[in-house]
Amino acid sequence: MNKTPISKDFEQAKAILRDALFKESANLQDRETIGILKLIKAREENIDFELGLAERIGGDNSNYPYRSSYYITKFFQDLGLSYTHDGSTRRVWIKNTLLLLDTVQIANLIKNGLFRKADFKNPKLRTETTTSLEEEEFLSLAVSDFKKFVDESIRVNEVLDLEEVLDLNLNIDLLFEPQSTTRDEDLNLLINEAKDRYLKPNDQIVALEKLWDAFERVKTYYDKDKKKSATILIGKMSTELDAAELQQEFETLTKIGNSYRIRHHETDKKPLTEPSQVKYLFFRMLALIDLTVGVIHYDDGRIEE
Repeated sequence: MNKTPISKDFEQAKAILRDALFKESANLQDRETIGILKLIKAREENIDFELGLAERIGGDNSNYPYRSSYYITKFFQDLGLSYTHDGSTRRVWIKNTLLLLDTVQIANLIKNGLFRKADFKNPKLRTETTTSLEEEEFLSLAVSDFKKFVDESIRVNEVLDLEEVLDLNLNIDLLFEPQSTTRDEDLNLLINEAKDRYLKPNDQIVALEKLWDAFERVKTYYDKDKKKSATILIGKMSTELDAAELQQEFETLTKIGNSYRIRHHETDKKPLTEPSQVKYLFFRMLALIDLTVGVIHYDDGRIEE
């Protein structure tokens, strides 16, 4: 399929619009939808995302099958896209073709094309560096590389923050987990609103406040007496982790919430203005909330209000 420059610009604009519409109507309870949203985020953050993906489709990245012009055309046409490689530089042509596609189409290319097992087995798509690899090993290398590629794309514009300097390894994937669906609707709303607000730079302080409100609410999940309820919750959480360590984390985060201007705004509370510190506290609390929700999600021991 040959397109004029004007028609290519039009196709790119339509792809961007389809992505915008997808984000507006996305069902955040669906795991596949969340995966597509993560790809959209990677494309938006990394200006070279399509080029990086092109290098993986073409096999310029040695973790993937090497596709000549014939196999590049076959790659797209087998997936129902009537594009024919024109003999130009492979990775540039693939990149320009990817720019015409929305992220739902990109996700299909990745799922049903990039990781098609038959291609990792096909000796015609091997090079000297991959010819000795077993099919599963070859595929595993590609999957590991792609996960790293997407994560780095999402974070490409991040500055070096406190948690990275201290090697705290906070997990941004928590933001893309399915929305909380415990039997406590108010708790769900607080957690989900905190995640949504955190993605908006001007709302991160409010996101932190909502998450701390969720923490205070989760401490009354099993009993209106916070100490009694927290003890029950910690007991259920400490299957492998020491209960004393979890108790200390609960107490430390409670003290932070009472000392800083998070939930309380009296004049004697310390303000939080440094973005890196807000981020550190948000992800520290989110990790704990995620652990508690995993414990109580299907638990029937909660008292009714």
